[in-house]
Amino acid sequence: MDSVFEDVRSILENRRLRSEILQQQKNELILEEHPQLQKIEEQISEISGQILLNSLDGKNNDDLSAELRKLQRKREDILMDCGISADDFLAEPYCKKCGDTGFVRVTGKDGIETDTLCECMRSLLAPVMISRSGVDRYPGYSFEKGSEEFFSSDPVMLGTYTKLRLLAEKEKIPNAVFYGSSGKGKTFTAVAIARQYAMQGRSSLVVRIAEAQELLMEHRKMIQSFYTPAQKERMVEKKVSYLTDVDLLVLDDLGIEPRTANTEADLLNILDTRGLSGKTTIITTNLDMETLKERYRGRVFDRIDRNFAKFHFSGGGKHA
Repeated sequence: MDSVFEDVRSILENRRLRSEILQQQKNELILEEHPQLQKIEEQISEISGQILLNSLDGKNNDDLSAELRKLQRKREDILMDCGISADDFLAEPYCKKCGDTGFVRVTGKDGIETDTLCECMRSLLAPVMISRSGVDRYPGYSFEKGSEEFFSSDPVMLGTYTKLRLLAEKEKIPNAVFYGSSGKGKTFTAVAIARQYAMQGRSSLVVRIAEAQELLMEHRKMIQSFYTPAQKERMVEKKVSYLTDVDLLVLDDLGIEPRTANTEADLLNILDTRGLSGKTTIITTNLDMETLKERYRGRVFDRIDRNFAKFHFSGGGKHA
C-alpha cells in the first residue's frame, strides 16, 4: 500500500517540478522582452535580501521597507503598461483543483474542513486498487447504468440498493451484513460497492470467508514452522495485513466455511482489528439472523449484532 502511494506522490511531484521549470522558462522570456521589468525585479530582490539580513541583526528596516513598497508599486505600473498579469508569473499546475498535491480541502455539513483525495490522485490509484480488490472475478457486478433493474420488481430492495449506491459514491458505507437466501443480490451489491471504492482510488478487497480462513491457517502454520522461505513469508504477511488494513473488506458467504477450532477466533480478530481502526466491513450470508446467532454464539455474533447495519435482501432473481 505504501509503495503505491509513494509512486503516485512521485508522479505528482514530477508534475509540480515540470510546471515550475516551464514557468521559470516563461518568466525568463517575459523579463528578456521587458528589460525595465527585469531591472525592477533585481532591485526588489536585492532590497528584500537586505531587509532579511537587517532583521537577523536586529536593525531597523523602515526606510528599506518604504523603498520596497515603492518598487512594488512601480512594478505593478510596468506590468499594467505591458499588459502582463501578476498571475503570468505563477506556475500553472497540471491539476488546478489540488495544485498537484493530490488532496483537496472540503467543508462538511458540520463546518469542519477535511482533506480528501483529489480526482487526479484517484485516477492514478484506481487501476492498482481495482487489480488488488478481487472484483475482476465478478465481471458485470458494478453500479453501471441499468444495474438497478435487477431489483425493479421489489420497491423496498430497489430503495435499499439505491441508498447503498449513493453511500458508496460518497465513501460512507457503514459496517453492514447483507443476509437473505441465495440469488437475491447480496454478493452483487457488495462487489459493486467494492468496485466503486476501487474506482475512486480507495482500497477494497472481496474475499470468501473460506479463503480468508485458509489464508489465516497458512499464516499460523508459517509462524509455528521452524523455517519459511523469506519470499513466501513476505507474501503471506502482506495478504494478512491487507485483510485488516484495506479501506473496505467484503467477507463473502459467511456460514458455509468449514468449522475449525480457530474459525470464530479468526473472524473475531478480523472484526475487532478493523473496528478499532475505523475500517469498513461488509459481510454477506445466506443465513437469516436467527440461524447466524445459533451458529456464531458469543462474541462474534455480538460484534455483528451491535456494530453492523443489517440489510435483508428479499428481492432480485439471478445474482448471488
